Amino acid sequence: MSEVDVVILAAGKGSRMKDDLSKPLHKVAGLPMLEWICRAVRKFNPKNIIAVQGADEDFSSYVDETVVQKEQLGSADALRCAFPKIDAEKLIVINADMPLMTENALVDLVEKGEGFDAALLTADLKKPFGYGRVIPVGERNVVEQIVEERDATADQEKLHLVNAGVYLFRADYIKRAINNVTTDNSQSEYYLTDALPGAKIVQVADWQDILGVNTQQQLAAVSKIARKRINDQIMANGVTMIDPLTTYIDANVLVGTGTIIKPGTVIEHDSVIGAENEIGPYAHLREKTVTGIDVHIGNFVETKNAKIGDHTHIGHLTYVGDAEVGQAVNIGAGTIFVNYDGKNKHMTKVGDRAFIGSNSKLVAPVEIASEAITAAGSTITDNVDRHAMGIARQRQTNKSDFWQRMPHEDFATEYDAKHDQRDDQP
Repeated sequence: MSEVDVVILAAGKGSRMKDDLSKPLHKVAGLPMLEWICRAVRKFNPKNIIAVQGADEDFSSYVDETVVQKEQLGSADALRCAFPKIDAEKLIVINADMPLMTENALVDLVEKGEGFDAALLTADLKKPFGYGRVIPVGERNVVEQIVEERDATADQEKLHLVNAGVYLFRADYIKRAINNVTTDNSQSEYYLTDALPGAKIVQVADWQDILGVNTQQQLAAVSKIARKRINDQIMANGVTMIDPLTTYIDANVLVGTGTIIKPGTVIEHDSVIGAENEIGPYAHLREKTVTGIDVHIGNFVETKNAKIGDHTHIGHLTYVGDAEVGQAVNIGAGTIFVNYDGKNKHMTKVGDRAFIGSNSKLVAPVEIASEAITAAGSTITDNVDRHAMGIARQRQTNKSDFWQRMPHEDFATEYDAKHDQRDDQP
């Protein structure tokens, strides 16, 4: 493959998102859309990835180079801003709001575009609303014209072959051709599509690859597809999901073979789940959760930045944050790892085979040694040594005849009377 630069058009205002976050930074399955694009293009080792950004944006942490489009004058003007940074023989141009784009689709574009000055990705959509229509030259599979929907005639709107917004150019060609692009359209903008007559038409294998995001509804739609792709890949690797539709797993998550994931589970980015685990239902494994082999994380358990050893059991209603938990530990229901003092996070360490009683509060920084115990209902603020039991609760006091003082006595009497009336009915 020839050397290729990639230009990501990311300067659009994204006003239809109706929020203050830059559109390329909206997340899909835990990653910004811009990062999804960069991941796809990095797989074929481009020479440079260049983002065209607005004056108030900074995408430098995602790409190799950035340039600023000071005014929103259209896609051709945006690409022109990147010309000083381009020195590869070819370049791919792609919009920053296409998080489902794949390496395979881009490689196919480059391979099938060989020998042409330009090529573009297209898809045949049953509902092409919002996309520019591609008008081919007879049976030659090259572009005669690309018409933006707002500029299309009624007959052109009926066409189903749409422009994906992903292009391949020979650099020397586009640097010449872009000078012939005018603003003779309804938006008075420089359309990059006006430089594509004669371009090779390359149709994607999966139309979902080209879906773009302009609204919150579209963001939710592509997120659903992305998560299905993630879940399908995880299941293909030998993981059981009881209900994939209610299992939400981010990108950057690894799950070991033989693990069972139950409904309502959320696993966030940079987490690694070991083999033969049982997760959920309704577990929330936040970022940087790492589990060993044969770990059970049950219903309504939340973890974050936690390393959990082999054979450990965290049954239900528990928070484990900023923690190192050893092997074969039992953590009782209602346990809270109290990790935040209002300013800083602190670590809790629990040794192998420790037993944490239900409703324990482990106030970090604190260490529970191997084979140590905390009594149920304790608030542990000091380290517990090996084989010791930490008890931190007041001694129980029973007060005789206290029932008579309680306000629920009248309620109980009223309940008994109603119950007696029902029993008397024939």
